[in-house]
Amino acid sequence: MPRDSHADELAKECVRSRQELRRAAQVLHDDVGSLLAVAGLRLQLLRMDFPAASERAAEVSEALEGVMEHLRALSRALEPSPVRRTGLKNALLDLAGGSGGAARVRLRYTATAILPLDIADAMYHAIASAVANADGTKDIAISVSGAHAVTARVSHSGKVAKKDLAAASLRALHSGLDFGVITEKGTIVSITYAIRRSSRG
Repeated sequence: MPRDSHADELAKECVRSRQELRRAAQVLHDDVGSLLAVAGLRLQLLRMDFPAASERAAEVSEALEGVMEHLRALSRALEPSPVRRTGLKNALLDLAGGSGGAARVRLRYTATAILPLDIADAMYHAIASAVANADGTKDIAISVSGAHAVTARVSHSGKVAKKDLAAASLRALHSGLDFGVITEKGTIVSITYAIRRSSRG
């Protein structure tokens, strides 16, 4: 399938933007969140060491907790993918269980490889796109397998035009995944990532 240069650039920018948002969410959660937690702990120690300042310290602690709650909400908004929170397998279980509609989505997950977070997230989004494009199909099967080359397959008896998955295919490509579509008796979407081996010993 020939690639449209404008669509290709949009897909590349979409992947880049998602990665930047994920990095921002990670900085907020890991770095800023940790610093605020330490500040909260030090305020507790201050209240214990200086009872006279306890009331003022409690006010600051309450304000700090409000800031932390806003920080958690912002971090979740910047990183909406469930993969970071629960891992790829659990995110796919939730996808299968919450697909809604008349479709029955079955998941078989036997992969033993640990994927880098960006790759796991990209694979989740590619699978979710394939499932979404199978709307109207009654039975959808998702399988994820492999130890060195992890392959996800989304198969169903319905027909989906390859052009309908073109955007998902481009996003997957720019995320480092191979994305193939076979449409014969039904539709099989194959998404593969080859684990890169370490050059060390």
